Amino acid sequence: MLALRSTRRRVRRGVTAVEASLVMSVFLLLLFGMFEYCRFLFVLHITHNAARDGARYAVVNLDKPSNFNTTDYTDASGTVHPSIQRYTTERMAGQQRNLDGFRTACFAVDQAGLDQNPPIIRPKTTSTASPKVYPDPFNPSDPNAVPWNSAIFTERIAVTIDGTYKPVLPTFLLMPSTIPVKVTAIMGSEG
Repeated sequence: MLALRSTRRRVRRGVTAVEASLVMSVFLLLLFGMFEYCRFLFVLHITHNAARDGARYAVVNLDKPSNFNTTDYTDASGTVHPSIQRYTTERMAGQQRNLDGFRTACFAVDQAGLDQNPPIIRPKTTSTASPKVYPDPFNPSDPNAVPWNSAIFTERIAVTIDGTYKPVLPTFLLMPSTIPVKVTAIMGSEG
């Protein structure tokens, strides 16, 4: 009788360990999934804020030269104004490291694209071809590119942030291995 009780206790302990491991694995899967999803939303939120801050910075600095989107500007008093790209990247607060291929662009927005339904956010172009050829906003040497500061009053200026988010444990959490992130903020020109 005593041997039967000790055998039952050992079996119960073994069953308890198996049950605990099954419950813990499901719990940890949910916990890591919540952490990863929250991390993605955090990076996405900061990216939206950085693009919006960069667009605001661009519209209040229309008096700067056309290379100000990529090059810092020093005024006559010696004050250095960070470029739009640098300003936008600083607003990422280091989270740009979570986006592979992180890049920013500032451009004057084509009004005809905004008038379409649904609106298309695309850079202004100097193209006279039919159909028009629109420049790549991330390529400043594109022959069809229009300077970012050419937007007149009521026209729009946009800042775009582009990159790819990589989850820490994609296969474990059954997530895609990469998530493309492209955020664009548009502000009205004040020039």
